[in-house]
Amino acid sequence: MDIRKFTADEYCDAIIKRINSLLSEKKIKQADLAAQSHISQSSLSKILKGEMRLTLQHIFKICIALNISPEDLLAINKDMSNDSSSFSFNKIDETGIINEQYLNEQVLIRDINHPAFNGIKNNTFYMYLYSTITSESFLLDGKLIFDATSSSFCKAKMILNTGKIDTDGEPIKKYYEGELIISLTMGACYCILVNADIGEICFLNFKHMYLFNRNLECRVGTISSTSSGGNRLPVIQRILISKQPLNVNGNDLSDLEFIQGQLRLNNSKMLVSSKDLETLRQKYENNPDLLDFFKRFEELSDTNQYFLLDEASMKDISITSDVKTEGLGILRNISSSLRYNKVSTKTDEFVFEYICNKTNTK
Repeated sequence: MDIRKFTADEYCDAIIKRINSLLSEKKIKQADLAAQSHISQSSLSKILKGEMRLTLQHIFKICIALNISPEDLLAINKDMSNDSSSFSFNKIDETGIINEQYLNEQVLIRDINHPAFNGIKNNTFYMYLYSTITSESFLLDGKLIFDATSSSFCKAKMILNTGKIDTDGEPIKKYYEGELIISLTMGACYCILVNADIGEICFLNFKHMYLFNRNLECRVGTISSTSSGGNRLPVIQRILISKQPLNVNGNDLSDLEFIQGQLRLNNSKMLVSSKDLETLRQKYENNPDLLDFFKRFEELSDTNQYFLLDEASMKDISITSDVKTEGLGILRNISSSLRYNKVSTKTDEFVFEYICNKTNTK
C-alpha cells in the first residue's frame, strides 16, 4: 500500500479507526483500555475522537494493552484507503452511535454508577400519551422501565397499551427496548426505544434533575415516533410519566381532564371558546371553587373575536389552487397554531404538585 497517497492527518485517522474497530471486535470498553494501557481515560477519549495527537508512546501502550504488534496496528488496510472521504466519520465506527467509544464522556452519561441515574434507574413508571390516530381522542397508557441490574448501561423498556383487543379478546400491546442516556450539559434524559417487530424507533426526551435520596415522581416530556394511522406520518407529542398510577381509564376518570390538559401542545396562552367555557360551568356546577376560578379566568381574558374553521372544509371552494394554497399559508402564519412546543418548568411543577397532592390525600 502506497502510504504517500495519504496526508499525515489521514494516516492518524486511519490508525484511530483501527483502534476503535479492535475495541469492538475484542469487546473491550474504553475504560478498560485506559486502565490496561495506563493512559488517562480523558486523554484516551480525546485520542480516539481525534482531538489529541496520537504519539508513539500512546501507540506502544495501546499495542501492549490490546496484545498486538505495532506493525498490525500501523498497517493500513485497503478498505480504509478506497475512499478518503470516509475519514471524516472516524468518530462513529461500525457499531453506530450508541457505543462506549462515542459516548463515554463526562457530559453524555451511560455509566449506571454515575449519580445522575439516582432516582431513575431500577424504577418503573406509568406513562400516558394521546393516540397518534387523528380519529381517536382517548389516552394510551403503559409502563416505562429503567433497568440497571444486568448491564453496564441503563436499559429502557416500554410497554404500550394500544387500547385495542385481538381476536382472542386480549389487549394488544406494543413492546419496545432501548437505552437511557443522560446529558449533563443539556440537563436532559434521552431514551432511544426500538420495536423490532414493527420496525419503529421512538425517541423520548424529558428534563433531568439530580435526585439523591428519593425517586423521580413524575415528568412531562416529548416522544417522537411514527403515527399508527394509515399514512404512517412522523409525529411528536407530549408524554407524562408518573411513579404512581393515575385514574384515566375505566370507571374512575378523576385524573383524566388534568392529564389531558398537560398533554396538549399548549403554551402560556390559552384560546378557549365561550361555548366550551359554558360547558365547563355546567359540568362543575357543584364545585364552587372551580366555578370561581373559571369566572376569574373569564374576567382576565382578552375578548377579541376569533374565527375557527377546519381547513379541510375549504377544499371545495371555487378558487384556483394556487390562490388557495397561498391564502392558507398566510392565514396559518397569523393563526394561533404553535411553531413548536416546549415542556415548561411550570408544566413539570403543576404535574408534580397535582400528583403529590393525590399522594398526601390518600
